[in-house]
Amino acid sequence: MKLNEFLRIILLSSLFLLFFSGTGRIKNLDLKPDEAIIIAKIQINNGNSYLGNKWNFLFDERLWAKWAVWPDENNYIYMKVPIGKHFIALLQYKSYHLNLPDNYLTIEIKESKIYYIGDIVLYWNINYSTETDNYNGGGIAGGVKGALSDSKKPGNNVKVDVNDNCDEALKYFNSKFENHNEIQKVLLKINNGS
Repeated sequence: MKLNEFLRIILLSSLFLLFFSGTGRIKNLDLKPDEAIIIAKIQINNGNSYLGNKWNFLFDERLWAKWAVWPDENNYIYMKVPIGKHFIALLQYKSYHLNLPDNYLTIEIKESKIYYIGDIVLYWNINYSTETDNYNGGGIAGGVKGALSDSKKPGNNVKVDVNDNCDEALKYFNSKFENHNEIQKVLLKINNGS
């Protein structure tokens, strides 16, 4: 088997797992000692409108989708992550993606608890451009080599708003899971390198 065929099988297997293994959202509040739950309301603003919930993002890496999540019908995410520092690495919408720089949008989880990380709006313009005959803001590269190459690109900063609307988010989360555990607030940080 040639290397390209092998890489293609790995990539297709990863994409299969990404698209058919679920939404990345939790189904219960059970936690292992080395993991935590994060919750947030998160949306993508595309010019004059929002994308709804048909998009996802990946934490910490851009290719294998180990920690990927889709917002629910009300634009909330609730997922398990390992304890430690994490960053949003990639945004995906249909066949379009946008790499974000490592450690640009970060959270640091220190204990096995539930954390609210904010009401987050990411500004990503993916409108079609007739001048360039493609979508600005990224697209899936052709073939296995293109996907692997794109996953290593550092990406660009996007405008981000992180607001504290903790009471509303907790009310939503607590009703959805009948949660009685304390939820800590650790808002997503925007690190501009300054």
